[in-house]
Amino acid sequence: MPTGERSFLARHLLAASSSVTSTSPLAVRQLPHRSSLCPSSTLAPRSLLFAAACHLVSAACFLFSALLILRTIYTSAHPPTARLDLAMAPSAQGWHARATPLPTADASGFAPTADALAFVVLLNAPADPEGFTMALFRPDVAVDARGRALRLQADDAVALLALAERANAMPDTGSFMNAWRVAHPRTSQKIDRLFVRTPEGRFRETSVQGWDPVLKQLKTAVGEYEELPPVLYEFFGYVQEARDGFQKLEANQDIITQVTALATS
Repeated sequence: MPTGERSFLARHLLAASSSVTSTSPLAVRQLPHRSSLCPSSTLAPRSLLFAAACHLVSAACFLFSALLILRTIYTSAHPPTARLDLAMAPSAQGWHARATPLPTADASGFAPTADALAFVVLLNAPADPEGFTMALFRPDVAVDARGRALRLQADDAVALLALAERANAMPDTGSFMNAWRVAHPRTSQKIDRLFVRTPEGRFRETSVQGWDPVLKQLKTAVGEYEELPPVLYEFFGYVQEARDGFQKLEANQDIITQVTALATS
């Protein structure tokens, strides 16, 4: 074979061999990177989810603890004094009927003193603008609307005094005579005025205008109270008993004047 033909044939064989090597299915292919086959690549997302869940649980626990602390602080700063459950308190209903008048000798020697005076209830009504209802002297002597000195049952005296002190702890209303005004269809309702001796020795007034055995809705809300608070409803209900059998012309005005002066002077 001539030299030129051998050279031409050799070039074609070399080109064909190169083509077969590059396209053959048996040709060596580059293996994927080992890290793509490593099992740890499938565990990484799970670890992230677990860590996120732990953070959420920790945040929830912190929030719950913070709420408990805030509730404790609020409760200590706002004791439920004004909303005491009176169901467990002793009832004083019928106290006036159970009381016994002091013997004549004791009654004639009864001298009201400011130190012993616990509270006084006065009356402001259209027919009696400077009326007197009752007073309680420690430990158990009351003066009723007729000016009679009465010895109370021990439980009645304790119950009346406790209610008066709770009533005295109610918030100020901003109204005339610090009155809680019960809504009525008609105006010119009487005002029952409670004067309780404070630890400082002065008397603080808390009043109810238009106390009624049925009506409780307030004419004007006092803070969150839209109805007369139970402690005021109960106490001023008991107070009405002191006027049983009252006849103004038969009242002992000397004693009444002395007692009234102790709280208002």
